[in-house]
Amino acid sequence: MGGQRVQGIDDMSDADNAVHTAGSEGVAVSPPTARWRLRRGESGLLLGQVRAFGTDRFTWADLLQAPLTATQVYALYFPSRFDLPVDAAAAASLRLFGDQTSAKTSVDFWDPKDAHFSEALRLFGLRNPPALVLATGLGQQAAEGGEAAKPEGSLYCVCFADQAVLADRERLAAAVNITHEILIRCDRQELAGYIRRRKIKALLAAIGHGAGAVRDELVKLHPTFGLPGGLSLELG
Repeated sequence: MGGQRVQGIDDMSDADNAVHTAGSEGVAVSPPTARWRLRRGESGLLLGQVRAFGTDRFTWADLLQAPLTATQVYALYFPSRFDLPVDAAAAASLRLFGDQTSAKTSVDFWDPKDAHFSEALRLFGLRNPPALVLATGLGQQAAEGGEAAKPEGSLYCVCFADQAVLADRERLAAAVNITHEILIRCDRQELAGYIRRRKIKALLAAIGHGAGAVRDELVKLHPTFGLPGGLSLELG
């Protein structure tokens, strides 16, 4: 755990009762044979399909390999495609957040005009836009010569798709700040392992280690913890 270390909690709250899992019953990820490259247009990111061979599943970790390598936290916003007030509010808040953080944190936006916009959503297991994704980067591991060579065991993301959260600057700030500190401080391999094994109570305990109120506040913001490939746990 980086930064200031916090001590353990006394007990679990009712937060772990407001959790359900998503996987095979959730949104399908892109077909295993689909391969994409990340492109940047005037209005944001786009998918470019490439010819692929083999049967290995392509995930968001493969797509974002370059930006994840350069950062510790990567934030990505998918707009509604209707220029709703939530889009303007979220974009303004996220740009301000990006300006107020170091180069270890990156903020990006997906181009709503992308012909493969739906495929991009499916890579993250998202049902509909708007949505915000915050993912673990690989900057720290690369600098330390650690797990960057084998990132699949330590990568996970946290998604927010509740418009009431995305459109409210104070609630969005809470969602992003709490998640940012989790991604920076918590043992990412430990949390990814809990998500993979669907250990909900262990995940919540690790998140709220020494600060149960923070964990409970995060649950109220309805985040979804996900892994490359589509497995996810939805809280709240």
